[in-house]
Amino acid sequence: MKRAALGLFMVAVLALVAVAQDGVRTARLGASHGATGGPSEAAAALDRAAAARKFAFVFFWKEQNPQTDRAWNTLQTAAGRMADWAEMVPVQVTNPAEKSVVDRFGTSRAPMPLVLAVAPCGAVTKAFGAVFDETQLRTAFVSPGTQLCLKALQDRKLVLLCVFDQAGPQGAAVPPGAREFKADARFNAAAEVVLVNASDDGEAGFLKELQVDARAPKPFTVLLAPPGTVVGQFDGRASKDQMIAKLTAAQANPCADGACGPGGCGPRK
Repeated sequence: MKRAALGLFMVAVLALVAVAQDGVRTARLGASHGATGGPSEAAAALDRAAAARKFAFVFFWKEQNPQTDRAWNTLQTAAGRMADWAEMVPVQVTNPAEKSVVDRFGTSRAPMPLVLAVAPCGAVTKAFGAVFDETQLRTAFVSPGTQLCLKALQDRKLVLLCVFDQAGPQGAAVPPGAREFKADARFNAAAEVVLVNASDDGEAGFLKELQVDARAPKPFTVLLAPPGTVVGQFDGRASKDQMIAKLTAAQANPCADGACGPGGCGPRK
């Protein structure tokens, strides 16, 4: 199985950290996200950000300390300069009203403070601990194709990434093999189709990260498996059965194509 260097995919499920601050600011932060109980204000803020097609920097915190204060100040200053693209969403992890948000992102036991960057589609694109800067925060703004792939992979789904050419005929973006794979009863609920235009400069970095041949004839399909493994790249003539065979082989042999995985290559006792 080919394992590309998919740092973006991996960071989303391994986030470890959260946030708070001092005196007056701490009181203000607690009040802003319903520290006294009631409906989740953070969930509502996430919904508003998504509806506005904005990212959200979710600031998880537990208690007041200098580390929390520094992180909050950095985020607040940076977010003010990115207001057109992102919102700040503070979440105190000990607040019962925010349990649904804490559970959603699995941050109840994460080291504090933690900032998660959440795309409009709900994908976590980056995680930041106590020390970060604006330049790092800006790396969270990934391409639409990256966002959709991350969301599917974080939902533990397969991804049929269909790369097409803008100059190609309408309706030909999804190759027949990918269309049949998605329609198969075994994979319909467990796979998502994501379209990426190879002519979109904004997606060039994403395709490069996947280590696929973007110069190949279009359309072609890249099959991804959680948490972020490239199973294979298939041209427009590839059948559903060829894709399934590749996926089955990859699942059966974590060391296929020279890549090691749990239970795969290495010394055995």
